[in-house]
Amino acid sequence: MKSIKIVIALLVFATALSAKAAPLLNGLALEQQFNKDRYIAAVYSDTLGTSASVLLDNNTTRRLEVRIVADSLSARRFRNQWMEGIAINNPGDTLSSQAENMVTFANLFEGRLVKGDHLTVDFTAASGTTQVALNGVALGKIQNRDFFNTLLRAWIGPVPPSSDFRDGLLAAGQVPAGLLGSYEGLEPTSERVAAVTAQIAQVEEEPVAEEQVAAEKPQPTKPKLAAEIPPPSLAAIGSKPELKTQAPAAKPEPSKPQPAKVAAAKPSAPPQDSEEEEEFEAPLTADLILARQIYHSMLLRHTFKYIRYPKRAQERGQEGSVRLNVTIDSRGQVKDVQTLQESRFATLNREAREAVERAGPYPAAPPQLARDTYRFSVPITFRLPD
Repeated sequence: MKSIKIVIALLVFATALSAKAAPLLNGLALEQQFNKDRYIAAVYSDTLGTSASVLLDNNTTRRLEVRIVADSLSARRFRNQWMEGIAINNPGDTLSSQAENMVTFANLFEGRLVKGDHLTVDFTAASGTTQVALNGVALGKIQNRDFFNTLLRAWIGPVPPSSDFRDGLLAAGQVPAGLLGSYEGLEPTSERVAAVTAQIAQVEEEPVAEEQVAAEKPQPTKPKLAAEIPPPSLAAIGSKPELKTQAPAAKPEPSKPQPAKVAAAKPSAPPQDSEEEEEFEAPLTADLILARQIYHSMLLRHTFKYIRYPKRAQERGQEGSVRLNVTIDSRGQVKDVQTLQESRFATLNREAREAVERAGPYPAAPPQLARDTYRFSVPITFRLPD
């Protein structure tokens, strides 16, 4: 009897430990732009896996973590890149249902992120809550069981920032020692933690005007997505780019922007660097976010029609991912193309840029997004069939 009691006690103790244990590191991925390291992304999960389906299990406690490598990083541009990934890796009904939650999430990001910062997004399976924090200081939370997967698909969905980025996160715990060492070595300074803590405390103490409270009441209806998301950006083997024809652009119905609830977290902002000048941005609303996502998916579909897999690259077994930053004017004319991330092969890099140039002019922006210039990123994957 005594031995049975001991076994039961050990089982209870082990269960208590496992209940409190943090999720395991599934994989790491280094994000680079213009050949400069920007941040290291991590995915943690109670269940390790090499497939997206394992990590997208809503019954599993998980965490996304970003540790900043760059000396200074625009929080808003980091957020916008994430939002683009959300747009092209989630179905239309998901984007519509999560529009208000995306507004709350997007408004957490202001100012600058600096080297050593830890941005964490924790999902608790028991409650279905997603909690966001910076350097251990809570920024806000979203009570929706499906929202975490909306974020995660941007990293491990069919069109990730790059194939290497997704593969690094889907490593089932087998991470490179060098990258792990760099990741673990990134820590915020005590001064930075104190500054973030003070900034958030100040925001939370600010009185809220009665007009603002009234404006923050949720609207009875949610905006609907008027366009579907494009297929993965795999270059078609043996295909020829489409002839230069300008198809009429489907535009989302213009709607009156609705005020959105602004989350409390606003990290302190170090001095801006010349490489990432801030641009004016209208206050985010659910309608505006959906308009961006619709338009971005439209621009990608348009680009994908002009991509071909170079014959020489096929013969040599060359594969890789290229990510471009494209700037167009109000008429859809291509004004600038920058390579954010390139493959190891010049042939693939050149074809990606030429595909964008062939695709011009692009569909004009909808009224909500009308401006002199519009910038968007294009992830292109060249992969041979197995």
